[in-house]
Amino acid sequence: MKPVICIAGPTASGKSGYAVRVAQAVDGEIINADALQVYADLKILSARPDTSEMAGIPHHLFGHVPGSVRYSTGKWLREVEPLIFDILARDKAPILVGGTGLYFRALLQGLADIPPVPERLSKDTQSRLEREGIEKLRAEAERLDSIAAGRVLGDDPQRLQRIVNVAKGTGRPLSSWQAETRPVVPSRFARFCVLTPPREQLYERINCRYDEMVRAGGLEEAQAIFAKRYEESLPVMKAIGLRQLQSYIRSEGALDDVIEDAKRESRRFAKRQMTWFRNQPPKGVMLKNQQERNHFLNQINGLSL
Repeated sequence: MKPVICIAGPTASGKSGYAVRVAQAVDGEIINADALQVYADLKILSARPDTSEMAGIPHHLFGHVPGSVRYSTGKWLREVEPLIFDILARDKAPILVGGTGLYFRALLQGLADIPPVPERLSKDTQSRLEREGIEKLRAEAERLDSIAAGRVLGDDPQRLQRIVNVAKGTGRPLSSWQAETRPVVPSRFARFCVLTPPREQLYERINCRYDEMVRAGGLEEAQAIFAKRYEESLPVMKAIGLRQLQSYIRSEGALDDVIEDAKRESRRFAKRQMTWFRNQPPKGVMLKNQQERNHFLNQINGLSL
């Protein structure tokens, strides 16, 4: 059996291009592991690979979810499990690529089967976050589930809200549910790497890529999403840079200013992603440069388990 190859890393680290190289070398198919690239509405602003970038390699779970859907790690896991085994059954290598650490954790360590949280509870938590701020939300999360809250690095409202909502909605802490898990792909069957280019190089790529997004129609994509009047709490509305472009659409800021703000937010997001992959399980092999990427590719080329 071919290994399940996982390629993670921060935004703009070159994951999509590297995944295609790996797929060409090992006869693989690529599966999305990015929480925003699942959305049909976010072709440009999520940097979803286009047809030319796919280079003829089959790509799965990209742009298949309407923005009105509250897609989750659990939904992704339910879709990705049969897909992985279908690819393996055809003697191909599944190659999962993305920047969502929770997806890789769920895949390689398991995800608790948590009952759905009532929507009214989620809306109430969101409303209190908007009224009282992130510090009050963190304090509540720490009171309800100090173990899960201790795993959240920095300001991460979505994860903190999840901790609060699960504890209140199920009567059990999220960390308690997470202790009852099984991996979809046991670690012995996976090869996991994380692309970690030098910070200055990564930040320059982020700046250039956002400029390219705007030139490629990012503003028009933001306008189309804005016109659909999605709820602000939907995951699709969390896309990096979307809030800034919508401020410009509302005539609340100059275009150059909102673009710089979006770049700054993207760099902060990339820093949080790097921190996650360095400190949170599962731990992957860190690939800092092209030589290390080539070495990893040579190691897995022709490998079977």
